[in-house]
Amino acid sequence: MNVESDLKEALRRESPPAGFASRVMARLGAEEKPRRRAPWWRAVAAGIVLTAIFGGWAVREEVRRREGERARDEVMIALRIAGAKVRTAQEHVREIGNH
Repeated sequence: MNVESDLKEALRRESPPAGFASRVMARLGAEEKPRRRAPWWRAVAAGIVLTAIFGGWAVREEVRRREGERARDEVMIALRIAGAKVRTAQEHVREIGNH
């Protein structure tokens, strides 16, 4: 058993049977299906989905921005109240110090 000669025998060139090329081409033609374009409604549906996603994101960002502004306003009011209380306390301390 000579592996090299068996390999040469298995890999030797050989002409294809008659009609091989035409059968391959016929089979390729039979299996090849024309590419269909996606229906127009898929593009519309994709557009609606993207609009909904981006619209939802924009609404969420707007809500977050408004909440941030409201929190800022509340902090500013708290600082004004605290400042007024500190001024009142300072006035009382000055009054006590003047007596």
